Amino acid sequence: MISHHLDLDYALNPGWMAPYVAGLSAGKAVARRCQSCAATSFPPLRVCACGCLEGEWTDLPGTAQILFRTTGLDGDFGLVHFDGAATKTTLRLQAIPATETRGVIAASVDDLPVLCLTALAEEQDG
Repeated sequence: MISHHLDLDYALNPGWMAPYVAGLSAGKAVARRCQSCAATSFPPLRVCACGCLEGEWTDLPGTAQILFRTTGLDGDFGLVHFDGAATKTTLRLQAIPATETRGVIAASVDDLPVLCLTALAEEQDG
């Protein structure tokens, strides 16, 4: 392996996904509902599976069912299905015991829009 330090300094504009990115920073699940078939995607899809380009932003409750999980050197990750969404997503599981099957979206750390799930009871109590 060859080690080389690389510094990158860049800014990304969220564009049409601005409501979704703002939601991640605030710990809210902001999804996109198709105007044609009413399918709700989270994370949002620019083009619905039905082919429609038009959609509206909608808030989901933020809770999700953990379908599969894995643990790696850099933490726990899972395939989850957010309540109210027709899609599934992979995200970081933040301090969720292996016995838990549900979680809630967590606000990002350091104001970075990161998609992660935390323990359901912990979020409701806090």
